[in-house]
Amino acid sequence: MFVFPPAIAPPPPFPLVLTSTARAGFVAPGVRRATYRLTTSAGPLVIYVVAVDLNEPTARLGAALASDHLISPGETVSSMADRTGAVAGINADYFDIGQTNQPLGIVVQNGALVRTPSTRIALEVGRDKSVRFANFHFSGTVSYAGTQIPLTGVDEWPPQGGATLLESGYGAVKPIAGVVLATLTPLGAPAGLDGNYRADAIVTLRDALPSPSGLMLGLGPAALKLAQPPAIGTTVTISSALDPPLDGVATAVGGGPLLVQSRLAYEDPNSPAPEERNRRFPVSGAATTPDGTLLLIAVDGRQPFESIGLTRPEFGALMLGLGASDGMAFDSGGSATLVARVLGDDRASLLNVPSDGAERPVADGLFVYSDAPSGVDPHLVVRPESFEAEPGALVALSGAIVDDAGHRLGAADLAPLRVAGDPGAHSVTVTDRGGGSTATIVYTTIAQLARLEIETQTPIATPGAAVRLNARGYDRDGRPVFVGRVAWTASDGTIAPDGTYRATSRDATITARSGGAVASVVVRVGSHAQPLALFASPAGWQFATYPAGAAGSLSFLANEDQMELAYDFSAAARAAYANAAFSLPGAPLRFSVDVRGDGRGVGLRATFVNRFGERRALTLAKTIDWNGWRRLEIVLPPDLNPPVKLVSLYAVGSLGGAPVRAVGSLGFRNAAVTLAGTP
Repeated sequence: MFVFPPAIAPPPPFPLVLTSTARAGFVAPGVRRATYRLTTSAGPLVIYVVAVDLNEPTARLGAALASDHLISPGETVSSMADRTGAVAGINADYFDIGQTNQPLGIVVQNGALVRTPSTRIALEVGRDKSVRFANFHFSGTVSYAGTQIPLTGVDEWPPQGGATLLESGYGAVKPIAGVVLATLTPLGAPAGLDGNYRADAIVTLRDALPSPSGLMLGLGPAALKLAQPPAIGTTVTISSALDPPLDGVATAVGGGPLLVQSRLAYEDPNSPAPEERNRRFPVSGAATTPDGTLLLIAVDGRQPFESIGLTRPEFGALMLGLGASDGMAFDSGGSATLVARVLGDDRASLLNVPSDGAERPVADGLFVYSDAPSGVDPHLVVRPESFEAEPGALVALSGAIVDDAGHRLGAADLAPLRVAGDPGAHSVTVTDRGGGSTATIVYTTIAQLARLEIETQTPIATPGAAVRLNARGYDRDGRPVFVGRVAWTASDGTIAPDGTYRATSRDATITARSGGAVASVVVRVGSHAQPLALFASPAGWQFATYPAGAAGSLSFLANEDQMELAYDFSAAARAAYANAAFSLPGAPLRFSVDVRGDGRGVGLRATFVNRFGERRALTLAKTIDWNGWRRLEIVLPPDLNPPVKLVSLYAVGSLGGAPVRAVGSLGFRNAAVTLAGTP
């Protein structure tokens, strides 16, 4: 059975580990979790691991889709875990973020193929509960009226090079020019998707279809060159094959790249976004060990003082350092999410710290379920069960009555604990004031802090508002320490001994002192607009179209902060761009600009790039249906980590509606950003 090592020191290219601490906990029979805090030569790292014993009869794995559909608004891993009753889970595949949110690779649920594979690596759970990493390959045919058409996809839209099948779990279907749908009714009992069907209706979509009510056959231009759509009443035969065979697969989710193979670092030739290989990210992934354990792993990133993240080769080295024989990455960055049930809770909760500041809705996830019986050997558990604290700190304890399987049976009433003044280890028995059960906790008194930080849930205050600040202490190994007495001061306004700050009309610097350490933070009050002279000069702007080479132009008014974008969507062009690379000041909250509309109905978007090179396209106007000048403003999302660059303003022929076939121009002037604070 897998045992978490008390410290880890992965091989190169993982940075040199200077200190390593670990705290482990029980989740369910055969399922445990651990948190590692490392200081390395490159910076700090926080690593979260859930270990699943695949030989445990009461533990099982499954996949979940956001909102139970491939096309969806997305759903957080915590929500999927709660909705399906999982005790642990991790985000899985890359997805069409901000658009359809569908996963880009294979999905198998309960032995049924939900989406056909891409060329990338996937995690496969066998019907015997074994886990391996494989490249799946799909093939198939659609036969009717003496013709045969390649079946190239299941729940992929639009059809690519052949026919596609859409199931009821797909989600909303967008109309695509040149594509025909046929509704299919089974004749007999199909074997999976394979079998004979009757074509009952032929549909050319003019409006979005909310979701197929049954199986539908999609025929695109390539398929229609081979054969006409089946006539109503025609028998349609579906035949398909998956390699590895579907009859041995219970669950599969996509991701990539493969990082470890046969206990060696692996360079995946089908790696997604290969240009990001050596970029530090928050990362998530899965690995297997020789003893039959599945490791679900997440590493925080983009937090210079907490956790810097890992490159892909470093992530593979971490898997090797944990004893993995094979391992792959999942979608990472702001999508990296790991949840698990903490002993005493009745549901799984977030373990890592997503870099967006909150959980990002994702497309799918891999989840751990426990079928262990409830009610065996009830006993008291206390959180935190061990900790470090300054002398005299008052530590709130929470407790619950749980059974041997980790099921929560009831609450416990525990008094707060006053930490002893003498440095060193202390063992204390605590008692449930409601039921009399007892448990022992161990803590260490720390006389000197290595570092102090200030956190607040309200970094931007309104004049006169109360803002609660908390001081967080750390020892020299980066472990959290409960602080004792904190001395607070404020450069403006007032602050109470408990850290409650009362704002005035201006920004203030708040300082905390405790345990020999000092920390400061600026509380911003209100907000202010800062003009941007984006259009004063043609320098830095470039015109482009998609597809490239279409008509259009950029022009600028002499001695005026004004730009004009001319577009021509009368032919094949779908987008016209004004591209740039303008750095925006500070940490902008909103972006605004005057736009002179032409009433032609095109859409208008702006693209931004954050400090990690991630692009985010935001809609300024879905339809420009006005003439003359109008002020437009968009809120910049919290995951747009500054510094931020504006890299394009662009017109598009369609943002979900019918394509606009028009020639026109849009004007831009008076750009500005809104920044927090009142100096």
